[in-house]
Amino acid sequence: MTLRRVTTALAATTAAFALTFTASAPAFAATGALTIDATTYHDPADGCLNVGGPAAPRHFIANDTDTPVVLYAGTDCQGRPVALVLPDDGTFTAFESVRIG
Repeated sequence: MTLRRVTTALAATTAAFALTFTASAPAFAATGALTIDATTYHDPADGCLNVGGPAAPRHFIANDTDTPVVLYAGTDCQGRPVALVLPDDGTFTAFESVRIG
């Protein structure tokens, strides 16, 4: 094996090793408070959040985080998006789940 092949193999192994440990980065969270009806979530994690509770035709949401959130008509962030709520904004509309981040 030539020095060039050894160097290339070593570089590829090092890159694969580095990707293995950086690919498992922790989930991010929005900074601030997200209030849905009477429940406040502090620094909510990125992902989908079902509203829960008894079915209501409308829900109130106040986004006091640094991240926009998307409201969905269905649970598990399925179906059509209903609204985008920007940071420091709120709305009163029908939705069943919220996508954070």
